[in-house]
Amino acid sequence: MGHSVTINHTVTLNTSMSFTAGGITINNNGALMQDASNNRDLWFNGGSFVNNGKANFRYLLVTGGTNNTNNGTFTVVAMTNSIVSFNNNGTITMDSMYVAANFTNTANGKIIGDSLTNGPGTTFLNNGRINVTWSTNRGTLNNNNYHGGYAFTNDGTYSNVDSLVMTGSMWNKVLFTNQIGAQVRLTKNFHNYTPGNTARFDNRGNVVVLDSWYNTDTIKGTNTGTFTVSDTSANSGHMKGNFKFCDLTPPASSPYIDLNSGVVSVNITWCTTSGVDELTPTKGTVKYFPNPSNGHFIIFGEKEETLFLYNDIGQQARIIQLDKSNDYRVEISGLENGIYFLAGRTFREKVIVIK
Repeated sequence: MGHSVTINHTVTLNTSMSFTAGGITINNNGALMQDASNNRDLWFNGGSFVNNGKANFRYLLVTGGTNNTNNGTFTVVAMTNSIVSFNNNGTITMDSMYVAANFTNTANGKIIGDSLTNGPGTTFLNNGRINVTWSTNRGTLNNNNYHGGYAFTNDGTYSNVDSLVMTGSMWNKVLFTNQIGAQVRLTKNFHNYTPGNTARFDNRGNVVVLDSWYNTDTIKGTNTGTFTVSDTSANSGHMKGNFKFCDLTPPASSPYIDLNSGVVSVNITWCTTSGVDELTPTKGTVKYFPNPSNGHFIIFGEKEETLFLYNDIGQQARIIQLDKSNDYRVEISGLENGIYFLAGRTFREKVIVIK
């Protein structure tokens, strides 16, 4: 099909279509919505697909043409672009996306779904927001804004300038660079490993791992780079450079890594104070246990005092009013996993929630 179709109102898509020229343009007040069959597809092997309004159908395949762009609201089960680039300046909600040619998610772009794979030989530029349960990079992915989800595997080249936030784990198999000021936050585990020992993680920013940290290959970093690990740390590879490593449950002597059979640079600096305090109360002070906690904290204090619990970005999570009973139970079932700060008039202590 080589026609050019412009949509200015709601049109029902009741058949699948393919284009070798021309294409479809959906204007701001237009909509292209598939019928109740939910099995309508569009294939562009030429021409263009431009959505400025609303679009909803099953599959989108782009293998040719120019100016393939989503500026509106686009809902699709699966989509892929091959050979030709695709730009997203709106919202794409999908089950799965396979990127086989260059893709740009602009500052206004949002990608929401179950799985996203950036294929080999491609460049994915994210200036907007990605929130995908499972994501894999096998090409080049430059993250200049927010990349969130449950689990991420890097099997290519990844540059993080802003935020990578996973409620599960990440696995780096090739090259990951965490730039100065950038953040990586993992609720579960960090893995740096690939068969052949060629994985490299270059940390110039901040990495927080709320469970365990495993390195089998090479971790490099500068003095602007920090790792903070809440549980087990294990190194059987190389730790190079002069970054800071903070195991919140460290062993008694240097290197402050729970399990180390690898090579550690003498220039790496350490946090040597444990984040685990299982203390009994002392008069004139406030004490709490257990830490880390998976259910509640018991807080003791001799004086009546108001305490505040903040998360790691300074948001208030709890107000705690100590009384003369010297025993206050703080329920944390409603709190997310992470690092918190318990603050009073004269102290500030770190507490960890791992459920």
